[in-house]
Amino acid sequence: MFLDVVYFSVFLSINVNLIFYRMLSGNFYDIVSFTCNEPEGSGQQFTAVTLLNASHPIYGGHFPGNPVVPGVCQIQMVKELVEKTGNHSLRLFESDNIKFLSMINPNLTPQLEFRILIKTIADRQISATVSIVSDLTVFLKFKGKFEFEN
Repeated sequence: MFLDVVYFSVFLSINVNLIFYRMLSGNFYDIVSFTCNEPEGSGQQFTAVTLLNASHPIYGGHFPGNPVVPGVCQIQMVKELVEKTGNHSLRLFESDNIKFLSMINPNLTPQLEFRILIKTIADRQISATVSIVSDLTVFLKFKGKFEFEN
């Protein structure tokens, strides 16, 4: 019985992770551009421009007739783009501050700019400060710490 539960738990975790990854990567959004900017102090700045897929099925339930990008998807996008800055798989282990400041409607604002500042804080650990913006609107402010996986 115990082994069945462990197997089911591992199976479910792997499948959920694969489904979630496929939902975002190249399907939920596309990366239009990704640039490394001038260093700022001890950190490195990046800018990513993304294009949301407004016809993604997630908006059928979140919310019908008034689609909004789920907060968990915004955080996953942040993680994926931070991973792209160093070509490492990362695990978020601490989030100092996450502020959802405005809702993102993919029909009204399909293109988003991610402003990313990366700093090394320890061996195999980085901090990331990220803002999601479009024109003058700031949608998300994120500050967190990631560690390299394997």
